[in-house]
Amino acid sequence: MNQPNTELEAWLAGDDLWELVDQGPEDWVAGFDADRQLVLFKLGPFKRLFLRPPTFRKRFYHQLYPLAIQTWPYRRQIQLFDDFCTLDLQLDIRFQATLAYVQKNAEVLATINRHIEQVYESVIEDKINQALGQLADGSWVQNGLGAHEKRLAVSVCETLTQQYIQAEAVCRMQVSFAEFPDVQLGRDSVYLHVLKKTFEFSQQKQAELERQQQLAQQQTLLAKQEELEHLKQLAEMQRQIQLQEAEAQLQLLQDKEQQMVWQREVERRLHAAQCQHEQQLKEIGLDIELRARQEQEARHRLAETQLTTDRLAHKALLADKHTVAEIERQTTAQDRWRGISTFEGERRGYLKDE
Repeated sequence: MNQPNTELEAWLAGDDLWELVDQGPEDWVAGFDADRQLVLFKLGPFKRLFLRPPTFRKRFYHQLYPLAIQTWPYRRQIQLFDDFCTLDLQLDIRFQATLAYVQKNAEVLATINRHIEQVYESVIEDKINQALGQLADGSWVQNGLGAHEKRLAVSVCETLTQQYIQAEAVCRMQVSFAEFPDVQLGRDSVYLHVLKKTFEFSQQKQAELERQQQLAQQQTLLAKQEELEHLKQLAEMQRQIQLQEAEAQLQLLQDKEQQMVWQREVERRLHAAQCQHEQQLKEIGLDIELRARQEQEARHRLAETQLTTDRLAHKALLADKHTVAEIERQTTAQDRWRGISTFEGERRGYLKDE
C-alpha cells in the first residue's frame, strides 16, 4: 500500500490518484440460462430429475419446473469510526439454481429460489461483515471503494457457486462524512490521518465486537452444520427407501413380464393344439366324405352292373325265346314237309296202282 506522504505529494502535484489503484479482481460472469427447466419424472415410487432437453415431449408422468433467474436486492447502512462516517451499501445479487443444487434439495423444488434466500441470507451477511471489516484501516479513503465493491461481489458469487448456484452480483458503496460532507474518495486523502486517529480510539472496541461476532458466527455455523448433517442423513435415508422401493417395483415388473411370457407361451400352445384339433376334425370330415362318396360310387356302379346284368339276362331270354320259336318253326316246317312228302308218296302210289 502507498504511504500517506507519497499520496499527499501526488495529490499536491495534481496527479489523479485513481490511476494508482490496482484493478482488483476480474469481472464475474455467471453464464445464466434463461430457458433452463427441470423435468420431474414420476412413475409410481420412482422419481428422477433431469434438465429439459432441446427435443422434449411432455407426458403425463412429467412435471416441468422452470429455474428462474432471481434478483435479490440487499440494502444496508453502516456507521463507521464512531458515527464519523456513514456507508450506504447496495448489493444486487442475481442467481439461478443448477441441476446439482436442486438434486440435493428436491423436496423444495417448487420454492427453490425462496429456499436459497432463506438458507444463504446469513452467509451473505457474514461476507458483508468481512468486507466491512477490511474498511477499518481507512486505506479506502485514499484508493476509493471500487476494489472493495468488486471484491465483495466476487466473494458472494464464489460462495454461491461453491454450492452449485450460478450467481452474479453488483455492489455499490457510497460514503459521507459527518464533519466533512464534501470529501471525495481518492482525492481528499489528507483526511486520512483524522480517520486513523479515530480508528485508534475505537480499535479495541471493534476488536472485542469482532471477537463476539466471530464466536456467535462459529456457534451459528456449528448449529447449521449439525442441522445440515441431520438433513443429509434424512435425505440419505429417504434415498435408500426410494431405491428399495424402485428395486421392488422393478422386480415386480420383471415378474409380471415373466408371467406374461409364460401366459403367452401357454396361449400359443393352446392355439396350436386347437389348430391341430381343427385340422384333425377337417381330415376326419374329409375322410368320412370321401368314404361316403366312395360308397355312393360303389352303389352306383353296383346298380349299373345290376342293370347291365338285367339287360343281358333280358336279351338272353329274348334270344332263347327267339331260338325256341325258330326251332318250333323249323320243326313245324319239317313236319309239314314230311306230311307233304308222305302225301305225295301216297298219291304217287295210288296213281301207280291205278
